[in-house]
Amino acid sequence: MAKLTIITNPSLAPGFRLAGVDVVVAEDGVSARNALSRLIDEGEAGIIAMDAPYFSALDSATAHRIEELVKPVVVSLPIGTETLPEQRRSRQIAELIRRAIGIRMTFRENDKG
Repeated sequence: MAKLTIITNPSLAPGFRLAGVDVVVAEDGVSARNALSRLIDEGEAGIIAMDAPYFSALDSATAHRIEELVKPVVVSLPIGTETLPEQRRSRQIAELIRRAIGIRMTFRENDKG
């Protein structure tokens, strides 16, 4: 089974730990990028999920590096999606699925997601 590791901010880390997930705490985008590079180099994680703000702040070299990887799969974790419009949440979920398994999904307008 692939090991899941979450790179998240200090306020969300305890919740993920309670769920039994390996957690790396990052204070900012730079520490998140450094943690991501370390986890990739170690090669133990099968899936790495990062808080969306940290993922969005990755420099182009790091973003290109993770696009080329087969393992680990690196995905953005949509923190705070309950405040997003339903259509945008559906797009985020579809993008997570596409990045994780390589299948592009679409949702009909009246589907709840």
